[in-house]
Amino acid sequence: MINFNIFNSGTLVENNNNKNFIQQNKLETLFIFHGLYGRARNWNSFAKKLTLEYQLVVITVDLRNHGGNEFMEGHSYELMSNDIIKIFNYLNIKNTNVLGHSMGGKLAMLLALTHSHFVNKLIIVDIAPYNYQEIDEDIINNLIDLDLNLVKNRNDADKFLSITISEKSLRMFLLQNLELINGSYKWSVNLVTIKKSLSNLKSFPVPKNYKQNNSKVLCIHGSKSNYVNEENIDIFKKYFANISFKKIEGAGHWLHVEKPELFFETISIFLNN
Repeated sequence: MINFNIFNSGTLVENNNNKNFIQQNKLETLFIFHGLYGRARNWNSFAKKLTLEYQLVVITVDLRNHGGNEFMEGHSYELMSNDIIKIFNYLNIKNTNVLGHSMGGKLAMLLALTHSHFVNKLIIVDIAPYNYQEIDEDIINNLIDLDLNLVKNRNDADKFLSITISEKSLRMFLLQNLELINGSYKWSVNLVTIKKSLSNLKSFPVPKNYKQNNSKVLCIHGSKSNYVNEENIDIFKKYFANISFKKIEGAGHWLHVEKPELFFETISIFLNN
């Protein structure tokens, strides 16, 4: 089973209590799915804050081939959806709120369309159910090409990547996936398999014979990002009958990092209405 963490009252629930904790406390839940090259711990501070202020359990998930999960063959939205259903069944989740950013947002939408009985409220962060045409392989090629035998510390890795990736914040985000294991640096993300799957990840797997979803849905997007625009806003409405949109001014694709207070406020209002 893929990795996940459970948060309640601002703290991490110990793993040996995971399976029964949610049912014993009968609290509302929110699952969070990260984006490409992300990991669950990116959302831990957000999860802690949310559970401190509300009677809510938050589960952050390391999606397949990310976050130190055992590397698996194949990487698609359908496979990721199957992974999540296994967690739902393991934790005896009957109905939950779901938040997904970027790749995780597409996964969340697929779950809502194919397993609507599991999904209460749905929050989509800066992505659309749309087949994006551009496939940017530069980032993953730069990571694959980095000779880890030359890397003695993170500063070395940052220096090497800076030759091809000029944006410091992007390098820091990517380097979170570099881990020191038995004296050598390794990637905790399965770069080879993900590269093979980029075309799939850029698309949206429209389910056969899907029914329009009637759950309450919020799409939050950044004014400086081009992932959500007027064209694909119309596409959303084909799939989700009860969708609203919130544009966060001055934010790009990583709006939860760039505008954390406004992002938190927006999520809180939506979940508590």
